[in-house]
Amino acid sequence: MNPRIVAVLFAGVLALSGCGQAIDDPVVGTDVAAPPTGLHWIDYQGIAIPIADQGPHTHSATAATGFADTPAGAALAAIVHTVRMSVAPDRTWSPIAASELAPGPGKDAWIAARTLVSITKPAEKATAPTIIGYRVTAYLSKARAAVTAYTRYPDSSLAATHVRVVWLGEDWLLDLPHPDSTQPTVETIREIPHDTVRLENR
Repeated sequence: MNPRIVAVLFAGVLALSGCGQAIDDPVVGTDVAAPPTGLHWIDYQGIAIPIADQGPHTHSATAATGFADTPAGAALAAIVHTVRMSVAPDRTWSPIAASELAPGPGKDAWIAARTLVSITKPAEKATAPTIIGYRVTAYLSKARAAVTAYTRYPDSSLAATHVRVVWLGEDWLLDLPHPDSTQPTVETIREIPHDTVRLENR
């Protein structure tokens, strides 16, 4: 795999689908900081991704499904779907797109761009990021949520990635931004915010 593809793991949405869009659903009466329970980690293409009681309840080479309608479930869906779409190998990216991405212009643009990229090997350890945690910045039950995921790279640099998911077919699907959007999705940061829901993978 091209190391640059891995180095911008969470920038996959940005690089292939344009930039992010704002989401203004308020968080009212919901504990968005409640951490996932039963957390453990599995390897996907050289990246450790979180699995918990809140989902995914089913995960295979072609689909990760079954996320709880809770802030933690939405956050796990945002992280898991983003990792899987970003580093999915050539043989499985199409069914992953079908099962984990919400329909719309963002998905269409990503599919068109993905056909021009070849990924045949797992991420290299020297460039693979570590998922540190997340913040749910907007949440509306059985509707939509906005999540900021935080990652650390082997060179100790940190990144924040703003992702959104929508509730369709009784599950959270990744809602890729419209290709014409000009709002940034990925940004370099100096430190992890204090109110981050921490995910430990070691």
